Amino acid sequence: MSEPLYTLTGSVNKHNHNRCEVYEDRVVLATVCDGGLFPVYENAERVIPMEDIERVVVSKGGVKLITHHPNCIHFVVRGSRKTVDQMYRDRSFHASDYIREGVHQLTPKSEAELDEKIETARNIKRYIEERNGITA
Repeated sequence: MSEPLYTLTGSVNKHNHNRCEVYEDRVVLATVCDGGLFPVYENAERVIPMEDIERVVVSKGGVKLITHHPNCIHFVVRGSRKTVDQMYRDRSFHASDYIREGVHQLTPKSEAELDEKIETARNIKRYIEERNGITA
């Protein structure tokens, strides 16, 4: 098994964690819920072959209580139906659904951590666009 080129990890709370690993040929998204009264995530993993990615969207909303955009990276693949903003505004769309849509939530605890994660997400976006020949 090869080493990931990029890794993003986060926690919604002490029981709900997420991970995004970018390899040369695939992106692996994972969410874990290890207990707690109100689960946010399901224990799930999604492997997205690199050649299936048509576009990468990086979204930065900030760390305030009310934001207009989520903090995430969205790996848009063939058959994707919703944009990040549509998912975010849909009250019936649960956090555990993001992984199914190819979204990794950045879940920062501070502005400094958000800036660091956004920079990594932008590097991931740049890598995939160059690798797949995607033009903006």
